[in-house]
Amino acid sequence: MKLKFCGFRTLADVNKAKDLNIDAMGFIHFPKSKRYVDIPTIKQLTEVIPDDKEKVVIVVNPDYDTITNLITQTQISTIQLHGNEPLETVHFIKKSNPNIKVIKALPATDQQTLTTAIDYYKDNVDMFIIDTPSKSYGGTGKVYDWEMLKTLNDVNYLIAGGMNYDNIQAVTSLDLAHQGYDIASGIETNNEKDMEKMAAIIKLVKGAN
Repeated sequence: MKLKFCGFRTLADVNKAKDLNIDAMGFIHFPKSKRYVDIPTIKQLTEVIPDDKEKVVIVVNPDYDTITNLITQTQISTIQLHGNEPLETVHFIKKSNPNIKVIKALPATDQQTLTTAIDYYKDNVDMFIIDTPSKSYGGTGKVYDWEMLKTLNDVNYLIAGGMNYDNIQAVTSLDLAHQGYDIASGIETNNEKDMEKMAAIIKLVKGAN
């Protein structure tokens, strides 16, 4: 199972997680998010993360200049699109740097809408994240009805939206075909990354620290 810990804003929090048994660390470059970080900060934070971890930047309907600046000025390895981006945006990223992976986050509004969106993107992105629908494009800490994911077979996706220790246990009992979890609020206490929560989730998902 893959673990992506997201919403890092400070060097202190990055240092807590950078050597843990996780697969990816995420930074939110969306000004309306409470976890927003600017490009110079993303540059600083990605420089200290080991190369064995994906360094993911989350953007919402980004313009091409923003994409270019993130690719050229930081150490990111993955761009996560969280808005209503057309395929042209994905193609621009891949053309700018073929080594950059693209994740597409989709809201779990209803089964038909979700399936249609997956069909639209699936041949052009590396992975999906299925998140709780919200006007703020994620980061709500709220869950959705995971039952709608039971029809998703042969789809590479992580579950996001209110993921914490208890909710991961609940998802595990559903026998879904997901590849892992994307977690922000579930590894925080008072808006800071919590070592105990991170360690407990890693042990639950990975089987060891």
